[in-house]
Amino acid sequence: MNDRLALAACLLLSCGCAPAGGPSPNGGSEPLLVGAGVVSTARHENFPSIDPVDGSLWFSVYDGEEFNRQTLVRAPRQGSGWGAPAPVIFSADDRWGARAPRFSADGRTLYFTSNRPRAAGDTRTDMNIWMAERTAGGWSAPVVLPAPVNADEPDIHAASGPGGDLYLASRRPGTLGRSDIFRIPRRGQGWGAAEHLPPPVNDAQSQSDLWVSPDGSWMILVVTDHPLGLGGDDLFISRFRDGAWSAPEHLPAPINSPGYEYGPAVSRDGRTLYFNSDRSGSADIYQVPASALGMRPGT
Repeated sequence: MNDRLALAACLLLSCGCAPAGGPSPNGGSEPLLVGAGVVSTARHENFPSIDPVDGSLWFSVYDGEEFNRQTLVRAPRQGSGWGAPAPVIFSADDRWGARAPRFSADGRTLYFTSNRPRAAGDTRTDMNIWMAERTAGGWSAPVVLPAPVNADEPDIHAASGPGGDLYLASRRPGTLGRSDIFRIPRRGQGWGAAEHLPPPVNDAQSQSDLWVSPDGSWMILVVTDHPLGLGGDDLFISRFRDGAWSAPEHLPAPINSPGYEYGPAVSRDGRTLYFNSDRSGSADIYQVPASALGMRPGT
């Protein structure tokens, strides 16, 4: 095993988190703004993700109201923080939106959401899940994932789970709300049939995003306008017990706020939750100790 693969394997083993009871009663410490003036700026920063190979921070950014026209950026790891982010450009004519970068556990594959055409001459502009592979010279040209990962309806915000399974939000037939969470099991080099997660994970609300722990024992779920929420998108936690997902538990303030909280991602060592919030007036990236969720690092 070469040094890079050994590092990735080591990080994968260290990043699992195990439940330690429910969320703390007061939500733990106040979320901290990540990289004020460097990462979090007057622009809208969204969907943070940590590269499991080099520890860089990836996210997407947009200006004004162009939520569907976001640009992927990468901030290199520098000490305990990150350096200035730079755009990730896959082609000279990269006019299409790209958001929600998510990595496979070994860091070899990058998934993201984009409205770029699926093929030359395709006029559809719906959202789909795309994939790029890490190579010795950088990232490969992205390719759109085939059915059943992508359907004819919008498919967004894929999260990599155990064994390479993908979890994503979709509006395909069978949804109970505006969008629901589906699991696409990995089958060799392809994919098995999409599995709609049953209640209580999916319900009449909109489940628009999620993060899944490396061992598949828990997830952070984004739910829109939930009756128990504080407003907009809120973060919930669900555990996989006895072959089923538990009823999502609302993460209390100050993690959630009356604004929109989404884009959850947990650090490689399992100690830090990163997420989006527009509580300050623009979308920024925040962090909070995973202990505030009632989770502990390690398995």
